[in-house]
Amino acid sequence: MADQEKQMKTYEHAVSSIEKIKFMREAGAVRRCHTIPIVGEYNLAIHKFNMLSMLRVLWPEASLFLVWAIIEHDIPERLTGDIPAPAKWLNLIDSESLSDLESDILIDTINYDHGSALNEIEKKWLHGLDILELALFCRDQIHIGNRNLEVMLDRIHKYIKKNGEKFHPKILDTYWESSNHDWSFMPDLGDVS
Repeated sequence: MADQEKQMKTYEHAVSSIEKIKFMREAGAVRRCHTIPIVGEYNLAIHKFNMLSMLRVLWPEASLFLVWAIIEHDIPERLTGDIPAPAKWLNLIDSESLSDLESDILIDTINYDHGSALNEIEKKWLHGLDILELALFCRDQIHIGNRNLEVMLDRIHKYIKKNGEKFHPKILDTYWESSNHDWSFMPDLGDVS
């Protein structure tokens, strides 16, 4: 705990715009799925870009608050690291304390926690895009032969089936449509017939 407190004290003094920008850039480099062998890179910056891209396609008129919440939602992992979901499910982590810490980090970094200000529909979108993006990453990996992600994709599938009410219907429709897609590499522009 002393290391975390020291990190937070160091962090609290990072108040200049440059230091905040640097901190957020470093957060983008945090590796996701670090407990599973993957092919290529998968970091928070890639994850957030993919979430924003899906939001642009699926709900182009979404609020700026949701856009900011997507950009911000994993910034605290710069200090906490990417905690694997099973550690949370098994209550190895005090989720409430972690959530409070993450909110404090966001407030210290950008002076606001947009995720906490979302309405219920936006929260469903944020959660849904987060899970959908991970599912599609698993599909990407499996498609190129990395079967290590099959177990994770199966867990996601079961979670979505069991917790459909936590997702916006458009997210659910997109998930089920993606599950039935052959997931082949898209043709170049001009090659589409």
